[in-house]
Amino acid sequence: MYKGNKGEWSELYVFFQLLSEGKLYSADEKLERNGNFVEVQSIKRNDFGKPKDYKIETSGNVNIVDSETGTILRSIPRAEIVDITRNLIRELKQGKGKAFGVSSSLEANINSFMIEKVSESYGLKGDINLYIYDPVNSILTDQKFSIKSLLGSNPTAFNANQTTNIFYELLTKDGEPLEENDIVKINEINTRYKYMDRVRFILDNYSLQYRDYQGEVFKLNLQLIDSSLPEIIASAVLNKYAFGITKFNEVIEKLNDANPCNYNLKHGHSFYEYRLINFMVESSLGMTSATVWSGEYDVIGGIIIVKGNEEVVSYHLIDFNKFKKYLLDNCRLDNPSGSKMGYGTAYIDEGKSYIKLNFQVKV
Repeated sequence: MYKGNKGEWSELYVFFQLLSEGKLYSADEKLERNGNFVEVQSIKRNDFGKPKDYKIETSGNVNIVDSETGTILRSIPRAEIVDITRNLIRELKQGKGKAFGVSSSLEANINSFMIEKVSESYGLKGDINLYIYDPVNSILTDQKFSIKSLLGSNPTAFNANQTTNIFYELLTKDGEPLEENDIVKINEINTRYKYMDRVRFILDNYSLQYRDYQGEVFKLNLQLIDSSLPEIIASAVLNKYAFGITKFNEVIEKLNDANPCNYNLKHGHSFYEYRLINFMVESSLGMTSATVWSGEYDVIGGIIIVKGNEEVVSYHLIDFNKFKKYLLDNCRLDNPSGSKMGYGTAYIDEGKSYIKLNFQVKV
């Protein structure tokens, strides 16, 4: 039985949508189709331990071909794929829960394509492998794309875990560690927005300074992108809890005003915007918090987005300024579960007082 969440089912929807339409359209800065497209000639998948190419033929059929031998395993009219795509998106939008299945009839249709699992990527950023033709430049290329879905809740553009916890040292106004009774006062705050209220109480009565990240690999990954990025993100996350600033446009405006890295901003250089957006681009193209980042992209084609209206659009790497603008206009800081990530509680360690804060980014 096939099971997956809406994001994973969206990957399969993109697979069938591209086979049925044969084109991948580009998006503008507002996520609207701009009329440009590449022709999808085939899609590669690896199911049941066998790599297969799903080739779109001029006859109107899709041939499932054994990638190793070139043998045609099955030929399916594209009209059938259109029906599968239509039924899949209908059931996908009705699906509930973290993981759900589909009707037995749709499952049988999916199985006829020799597909064994909903999501093929196993956590990699490259969710689909396309062989595409660019009619403008007359170029054939084999490229991986990442898939983001807007069909369910807002997708997470950067995932949180305990490695993304950020340590801040708590100090009195005189620069001394907090006493146990101070720690108790902070942790007694148990309002609806307790983490924000705890940070605000700390800033009103004490002081707070960034110290480190729980995940050394994550911190080094950030420094690989830019040496100041750990401090920039730590400042942005603190502003999120202290002032409720979450939208990237506002996050960057606050960073420019406070200028925590003391950049020379008098000539108009966009230091904070450039570094934060580059962080999001690297995250979209392969960087995670727990794995050493080499700078080599799992994704070499770009990003495919399934919109809420079922439309499929893309941002290609050759025209990535539009994607950067989309990130700037749509990314926002969000806080993950405090109990799962182990943050938001003040504590004393070896005579010093701390609090950990965490973040994720949604679009």
